[in-house]
Amino acid sequence: MPDFSELFEKANWQPINFKDNVVIQLDKFPVRNEEVLIATIEKTNSDWRQGFCIDIAGSCEIDGQIFKQGKGVRMLFWEDTAPKQIKLKIFTKKEFVWIENIWEQINYYSLGASSGKSITKESKSVESRHHGAAMIVEEIKNGRRYRCNDGHPDENFDDIVFTVQRISK
Repeated sequence: MPDFSELFEKANWQPINFKDNVVIQLDKFPVRNEEVLIATIEKTNSDWRQGFCIDIAGSCEIDGQIFKQGKGVRMLFWEDTAPKQIKLKIFTKKEFVWIENIWEQINYYSLGASSGKSITKESKSVESRHHGAAMIVEEIKNGRRYRCNDGHPDENFDDIVFTVQRISK
């Protein structure tokens, strides 16, 4: 199975063709200021915790709460904590938001102890866009479906499947 990050690098980070599919790392999803999006995780199939990120140059509102940090905000939604449907109102001067799949990786490391025994600790990190990470994007009514691979390369593109759709005003 190929390392998609190597293929993307050779293609100057542009979309690549893989087994009759156009595959991307990051999607530039078109939006208008104050547009409302509905995001839904349809399924996951991975040993790692799966999620997706909507990166907004601006801010957003979810359930009456405004999320803003500096000039933009990266909203992370996880399979085990996100509601079935996430309704976001986007506030931006850009004509797009960036969408990517993410996963949580657990890293183990050892620390030496004064007793001579080592202590094993763990840390968690949010990962994206390396090794096997890639997305197949399908146009659907008012939005897109994302079929994604996480950092473990395979051909299934089912580690997380989610949709992002616009709500008509």
